[in-house]
Amino acid sequence: MRGSRSPWAASRWCSLLLLGCGRDVTTIGEWAPSAESVTFEAEAGELSGFSVEPDETASNRAFIVAPAESTADTEPGSARARYRFQLAAAAELTIWGRIRSADVATNRLWFRIDDGAWIKWRITVGDIWYWDDFHEDAAYGTTLRFQLSAGEHELWLANCVAGVALDRLYLTPDRDEPVGNATPCNPPHSIELQGVCHSSCGSQSGTQCGITTCSGKTILESYDCDVCCRDAP
Repeated sequence: MRGSRSPWAASRWCSLLLLGCGRDVTTIGEWAPSAESVTFEAEAGELSGFSVEPDETASNRAFIVAPAESTADTEPGSARARYRFQLAAAAELTIWGRIRSADVATNRLWFRIDDGAWIKWRITVGDIWYWDDFHEDAAYGTTLRFQLSAGEHELWLANCVAGVALDRLYLTPDRDEPVGNATPCNPPHSIELQGVCHSSCGSQSGTQCGITTCSGKTILESYDCDVCCRDAP
């Protein structure tokens, strides 16, 4: 059950794994032994550089979006979103984000836990909201697990490219997937655009991308490549 809170407060705390909260801590949820995971709104963090935008299809009718500045593919950009949470006991967490990114130009963010290394998180989902686990860059099938000690922690996000939108975050010790992924497509290998699945170039076995490379070969349609083709003519 979501606790009462202002979406514009400077700081947010999540109680996870039954840790009690002091009077100065804003609780995102009230937890029982059967509810050890936590979901909270992206706009409920401490934000700098990210903007909050309205959307009737988003949870709480709002989401955050990365700023329109130069891409930051080699290191995090200047925008920050911070989410603070507490663990009653040491735990291995999986983290999910509910995101929307229409194409490969707008499909990635940076994140880190506490003072750890920044990791790039990349996923293209089309024009729908989609839950995806945190993984490193394009290692889509390798979910990252975070072994954390009891006590206070911080999840940080930073911008990588303009336009990527984030609606919610989900932290769980149970390796479960949050509900809500109702697309027939398989992001990022195929993404949903106006109700139709569009394949990536790389997901079509034995393909290459580029006008020169594809000269004289069978051309394939793909959402992430101007000219996609099979290896063989």
